[in-house]
Amino acid sequence: MRVQLRIAEAEVIKSRGTKGKARVTFTVDPEVGAQAAAVCGDWNGWSPDAGVMQRDAEGGFSVTVDLDPGRAYRFRYLLDGQRWDNDWAADAYVRNDFGGDDSVVDLTALAEAVPPATRRTPAKKAAPAQTAKKATSTAKRAGRTAK
Repeated sequence: MRVQLRIAEAEVIKSRGTKGKARVTFTVDPEVGAQAAAVCGDWNGWSPDAGVMQRDAEGGFSVTVDLDPGRAYRFRYLLDGQRWDNDWAADAYVRNDFGGDDSVVDLTALAEAVPPATRRTPAKKAAPAQTAKKATSTAKRAGRTAK
């Protein structure tokens, strides 16, 4: 499952990772005009040092993190070490203790079990049909034996 949310300022891409993790890529568009960016959230203790985003060739930023699926995480972007910004295409927004809102990335859908691939077994071949002559012969022998 791959979900992509995009606006001019930010993008979040969610997918199933390895070892039961969900892989989430956070992207900030170059139009925000930042020189540095970090994604801070529940999973990294809101530490800007733990979520440093890498600058891309176009001047935007991105970072990919592996998170536990089955829950939602609050997060915000810290731009230039001083400006907090939300992802305006987030799955939801939750009021925080500082009078603003936090963005939410919801990974509950990625926790649902993926049905295993089913392996089809070939249908059994039917026994070859008896010819009319052979069936009559078999019936006659059965009748002789019974007498």
